[in-house]
Amino acid sequence: MVWLTKNRATGMGSMPYTNDAAALAAVARALPHWPHWPQLPHQDETQGFIVQYVQPLIKLGLLQPVPRKDPVFVTVAADWDDKLVRFYELYLAFQEGDQAAEEFFTLERDAFMGLDGFLADFAAHFPAAEGVKGQISGPLTLGLQLKDERGRSAFYADTLRDLIVKCTAVQGVIQARRLAATSLPVLLFIDEPSIFLLGSGSYITLTGEDIAAALAEIIEPLAAMGVKTGVHVCAQADWSILFGLPLNVISFDAYNYFVSMAVQAEQLQKFLQNGGKMAWGLVPTAVDAIEVTAAGLAELFNRQCAELARRNVDIGLLRRSIIWTPSCGTGTLTEEHAEHVYRLLAELVALLETQD
Repeated sequence: MVWLTKNRATGMGSMPYTNDAAALAAVARALPHWPHWPQLPHQDETQGFIVQYVQPLIKLGLLQPVPRKDPVFVTVAADWDDKLVRFYELYLAFQEGDQAAEEFFTLERDAFMGLDGFLADFAAHFPAAEGVKGQISGPLTLGLQLKDERGRSAFYADTLRDLIVKCTAVQGVIQARRLAATSLPVLLFIDEPSIFLLGSGSYITLTGEDIAAALAEIIEPLAAMGVKTGVHVCAQADWSILFGLPLNVISFDAYNYFVSMAVQAEQLQKFLQNGGKMAWGLVPTAVDAIEVTAAGLAELFNRQCAELARRNVDIGLLRRSIIWTPSCGTGTLTEEHAEHVYRLLAELVALLETQD
């Protein structure tokens, strides 16, 4: 069964609005078929990339808030072990369907106002929707950004990494359940920009195996629910890590980092042959977006296809396997700039539709 129609588009998640209605209107105009719910970090700080999906760890006291900074794991606290045990009790109870555990892990209202607004009157906003797209923060990026009381990144500590992975996995499952209430296919991206750090001199102890294992623990329960899963990386990366995972979609910045994908054309072709899809982030979200046109982007894609064809990628299959996206989220842009990005994306899709 084909779950993705050719020439469809979606977005990354973050948007610069402080008003749900304005964000939803922008999504509805540009993404009628595969809308995403908007993350609005300027609306409330708990909607920020780092803290949005670790609210249960903050609520339990495993992560301690720090004014104007990311929260910190205080592993030397006298009651750390008790809190740790309590987390795993709740996690196991959640797996067994315990109502109290599900209420504990519920998506906090302030952190997910964009999701609430998205679902509140979904049919009215998105009458042509063919699917819905959500997103969660990736465990590697969270694990490198969140630290213990001595300033060490949590991803390097087995226990802290496990807390982050299991917490975000549960939050992903709960989000997917809510999105599934639309009775449409659900696509959930794990936003993992920090994969580009693998192999860099400052992160020599970071391994592809640890990254893949963390991602797999989040992907597997979602796949068991029938959710389509993707990983988004807005930088160049060793794509072999993602090609080796049971993903439905690989999302990348095709405007700035196409070459990093082209050099792994053989794995790309195999991924496509196995039914994989590509989220082709061709619309730039930096200042470039103001200067480019839909026609220019379409021509850029044609040049990319020519290069991939030289590397034995089936271009017909590729074109049937793409969902178009911005290169990254728009949360750091102005509202005017973000609206331009979404408008440009819609124009690109319309133009490609006429060319087929």
